[in-house]
Amino acid sequence: MGMHGWQIVREFIDVLSIEGQLSTLYRGQPNASWDLTPSIFRDGSKGIGDEKSLYRWKRLAARFASPLPTDATEWLVLAQHYGLATPLLDWTTSPLVALYFACDDEEQSDERGAVWGIDRSCFEDAHETLTLSLFKDERPKPFLINAVGRNPRSTAQDSIMSLHTIEDYKSLKARQIFEIAAIDKRDTILTLRKLGISTERLHFDIAKLVAWIKKEF
Repeated sequence: MGMHGWQIVREFIDVLSIEGQLSTLYRGQPNASWDLTPSIFRDGSKGIGDEKSLYRWKRLAARFASPLPTDATEWLVLAQHYGLATPLLDWTTSPLVALYFACDDEEQSDERGAVWGIDRSCFEDAHETLTLSLFKDERPKPFLINAVGRNPRSTAQDSIMSLHTIEDYKSLKARQIFEIAAIDKRDTILTLRKLGISTERLHFDIAKLVAWIKKEF
């Protein structure tokens, strides 16, 4: 048990030797049939899609945020990482982190997972986020926000986030570079854990560690 996970990781690294570049960003999704759609634009989704809902989030989450976000962008990034719907898409500079997220979802455990890759030239770097307008109808390119250092979870995941309008995500030049069968997900997660990629480290959450211990032991 677990040995096949090493084979999957080796196959993934072989793919990276061709597909992986210094400018490549990665995203893992536990269902290979899913499109790359920011959560706020999915059918029936409710979350933070305008200034009013962002203000409400800031007011309600202030007692829990540590460190306290310093601008509206950091508040939006925080909401994204804790599962609220936003116009952001999560990416990472770490391909192994993306592989982990392609496997780690109990509700999708019977589905094929996928790792996506995209060149960061598809985005406009948001070097200054203090004055960034978060909710616009259109932009020449989606903005790219470096989330590392903005909160512990973002840093742990080597997180980069793209900020989208209701239309621009539909034309992203991303591609699926790797698929993982449902039957291989558990072994791959166990192997990645040996490589230092584990749920409690990526989510920076002791509760995740406790849940894993209860499940495994």
